[in-house]
Amino acid sequence: MGMAWTYERAGVNLARHWEMHSIANAVIHDIAGKLGVELMEGGFTRSIKLGNHEITLHTDGVGTKSIIAWSTGRLEVIGWDCVIGNVNDIACDGFIPIAITDYIAISNNDVDAVRKVLNGIKDAALTVGAAVLGGETAIMPDLINGIDVSCSVLGVRKTGVIGNVGVGDVVIGVESNGLHMNGYTLARKVLLSRYRLDDEVCGDELVNWLLRPTTYYGDLLIRLYDNGLIKAAVHITGGGFTKVRRVLGNLGIEVEVPEPPCIFETIRDLGSVEWGEMYRVFNMGIGLMLIAGEEYVDDVIRVIGDSGLKYWVLGKVIKDALIF
Repeated sequence: MGMAWTYERAGVNLARHWEMHSIANAVIHDIAGKLGVELMEGGFTRSIKLGNHEITLHTDGVGTKSIIAWSTGRLEVIGWDCVIGNVNDIACDGFIPIAITDYIAISNNDVDAVRKVLNGIKDAALTVGAAVLGGETAIMPDLINGIDVSCSVLGVRKTGVIGNVGVGDVVIGVESNGLHMNGYTLARKVLLSRYRLDDEVCGDELVNWLLRPTTYYGDLLIRLYDNGLIKAAVHITGGGFTKVRRVLGNLGIEVEVPEPPCIFETIRDLGSVEWGEMYRVFNMGIGLMLIAGEEYVDDVIRVIGDSGLKYWVLGKVIKDALIF
């Protein structure tokens, strides 16, 4: 057995990544203080008041999933993902998308590649009901090797978060559609060390596993918030299950996680990746966590079922700062 793979060995140091976020947070608050702007903090967004409205502006990109999309020409999925990933984030804080801009950086003059990305953005924008106001396409052969895609989403608060998470609240997981758009630096290094993209893995070609689109949770989240059924929601993206800390404060959760989909077990086994590392990097089949009062659990799972998504009652919020 070879050396165990970690995200850091693959090239991503999460501690340094979080340090970068800390620097950015300091800059954000310094600017707000000097401008006299009041920032409202959510689990995934910051927002400001604009007249009678509370608005947020959120940005994310598709990461190295774009390498697989570029190598296969299946680029629509990264257009979809860059919109949906952002919209899921803001919906966790009760915002709905109003407008989108995009940024496409590409290494050559491939018009068809850009068209495919924009078709994915269009499909996602129509799904979430947001206008696309524009964007930027940059051809940079000396800087970019392939393609990189990111989006910014402007949102307005549709509903308020119900209340603070408390001890005894129930944690409910909602299924993902595979890796979504996170952990690909590690997943590619491990999986492509053994398999080709057209090899069958876990009952499907590997490329199909790696290019599954991100699940859209926005409508589900707003429905749950509008009906007063959940207190908080967590989009499980980069950082894996550690994302839940954003809504827990000094509390923790004690949960029993379901058996992960085969593709995650394959990454773990092939790369000798420790389970703790897997849950810090990947969504492990759970793309969304919901926190609800015990009295609302039946209603929450009914709404999730109506959406056609699979769910699990995972556990409860506890007083100790424990995850799992």
